[in-house]
Amino acid sequence: MILGDYQSLEIARDTNQGLYLTDGVYEVLLPRRQCPPHAHIGEPIRVFVLTDSEDRPIATTKVPYGKVGDFAALKVVTVADSGAFLDWGLDKDLFCPFKEQIVPMKEGQRYVVRIYIDQASERIVCTSKIHKFLRPTGEDLKPGQPVKVMIAGFTPNAATVIVNNEIKASIFNDEIYENLRVGDVRDGFVKSIRPQDQKVAISLRPVGYQSVLGEREKLLAALKKNGGFLPLSDRATPEEIHRALGLSKG
Repeated sequence: MILGDYQSLEIARDTNQGLYLTDGVYEVLLPRRQCPPHAHIGEPIRVFVLTDSEDRPIATTKVPYGKVGDFAALKVVTVADSGAFLDWGLDKDLFCPFKEQIVPMKEGQRYVVRIYIDQASERIVCTSKIHKFLRPTGEDLKPGQPVKVMIAGFTPNAATVIVNNEIKASIFNDEIYENLRVGDVRDGFVKSIRPQDQKVAISLRPVGYQSVLGEREKLLAALKKNGGFLPLSDRATPEEIHRALGLSKG
């Protein structure tokens, strides 16, 4: 039975407390309030397995905001001396030990964390020290390749992003044409891979020829909408161009 992940388990027993599910070796309780109607012994149910307040394995049909091994942007609901508790979509909040916080977490704030199993306590916990889980290089990526990115933070020159749940990369300010927040997930494209250190730069728009095609369609749509006229000059600022067309001046 896998803690912190989804799995299909078979209904083994029906009790007053709920359904006991089995993987063939171990059993876990699915509380009565979450049991589907008309469930029968021997049928499979897809559940997420975590631990309850007494650290016993328990199943849920609810869908958390992330599973073990995932990065997720979660909001702090309570702060205690030992750490912070974050809402991850389940009844039991996710614990982030104080020693696993880059900066002390504050109630109501969102943080990008990595979900993992603490080997000492065998509990599902999280850490905001995410960089130790990220590869700093993207030697297996190619320019133009579509990727999934999560905004992890900001520097004066760029947004720091997580690429495909495993690689640290940057979206530089000249590639940002919308208001981004920590935790936002976007489709992106590999803009470049620096030869000397294999560090990755990401664009939120297709690169190369595909980018030209996309901008052509935006221009045609804008011309059609405005009766063949664009209220811009060659002195228009990048901000004005983006506001009017969603394009960069370039």
